[in-house]
Amino acid sequence: MSTWLYQLNPKDWPPEVFRYEIRENQRWRWRCGRIQSKEEPATGDTLLFFYALKGGKDPGFYGWAVVERFDKDNRLLYFIPAPPTDHLKIDPWGNAEAMAIAVEIRGKMKQATLFPVSRKLLPGIRLGIKRWFNRR
Repeated sequence: MSTWLYQLNPKDWPPEVFRYEIRENQRWRWRCGRIQSKEEPATGDTLLFFYALKGGKDPGFYGWAVVERFDKDNRLLYFIPAPPTDHLKIDPWGNAEAMAIAVEIRGKMKQATLFPVSRKLLPGIRLGIKRWFNRR
């Protein structure tokens, strides 16, 4: 199983629309642009939704999803948003720690849709989100 960062473009799909439309446990499919890997998403993989600061005003991690399948021929990614998406979309994890992790995931090439997430980063991502929830 792999984890992927799905970078959303705030000009094409603003965070306000993401907040309104995306719901946990509902099936979705989105077109998938450039993948920064030779591998492709597979059933059971995890997606992390992320808005970068460039082009937007509300950056951060907006949620998680489980991949149902990837239709390579049509470049469609089928997925189901999962908890804590409903919380993160309202209060995205966008502090300095989150941005540093996103920079590490995306590397030098920031203009893509999907980026593989190193397994070594997963504990830090989970811990960062927990700390974000418990910060108050």
